[in-house]
Amino acid sequence: IRSTPLMGMNLDRITTEELDSLALAGSPSYVNQALRTLRRLLGKAVEWKVIAVAPAVKLMKEVGRELTIEPETEAKLLAVAKQPMKDVLILIQDTGMRPEEVFRIRIENINWNQRLIFNPNGKTRAARRHVPISERMLDLLMVRCADKREGWLFPSRRAKGGHLTTVAKQFRDARSEAGLPGALVLYCARHTFGTAAYGATGNLAMVMNVMGHTDVRTAMRYQHPVLDSVREAIDQRNLRHKPRHNELRIQ
Repeated sequence: IRSTPLMGMNLDRITTEELDSLALAGSPSYVNQALRTLRRLLGKAVEWKVIAVAPAVKLMKEVGRELTIEPETEAKLLAVAKQPMKDVLILIQDTGMRPEEVFRIRIENINWNQRLIFNPNGKTRAARRHVPISERMLDLLMVRCADKREGWLFPSRRAKGGHLTTVAKQFRDARSEAGLPGALVLYCARHTFGTAAYGATGNLAMVMNVMGHTDVRTAMRYQHPVLDSVREAIDQRNLRHKPRHNELRIQ
């Protein structure tokens, strides 16, 4: 944002036209980080009554985020994945948490008795939530927390905040070694969770709650697997009626 004409511009002069003309370099996901920051900034300006209305900030389409990681693909990734990316991938797959939420897990927020992890903060109020701990997650958590009862689950001495902030390089390396397409990104693991959870339960409200969604339109992306059962039902109906149709044509 600092390298754009917006730097130094009065907030009330930032219009939709100004935003549409921005030329930000980088991948769609990288550019969207800047756009989300700008959207939040303008939203706060409205909240604090600095400006009356915030212009719409349109995000770029991120190809690949809505892909799902099939069991075979997951097995290939886990077979070559290095730590901590391996554990991060499992946590996202089994909880639906955002990567940045996984990086900020604190050990004291793990409820061992109820097998839940509490996420205390996030970009929305819905981000404050409990997420379930699966059997394989329980095993890896017990290993990671074997000698400590508090602190970051993924500590990092090099990071300013004291915790891990990315496993992007490890994911790219694992993806390349496994011979998987470049469209597959770490965020696909979150979409995989949502798809599986909704497909198994049919409960969109519950999926929204567990994943920290506030917009039902976002969560509705996970509905498409249910259509498989609808398609199968129609195919079965057609198979049952096919002989009768043939008889009618013969007569």
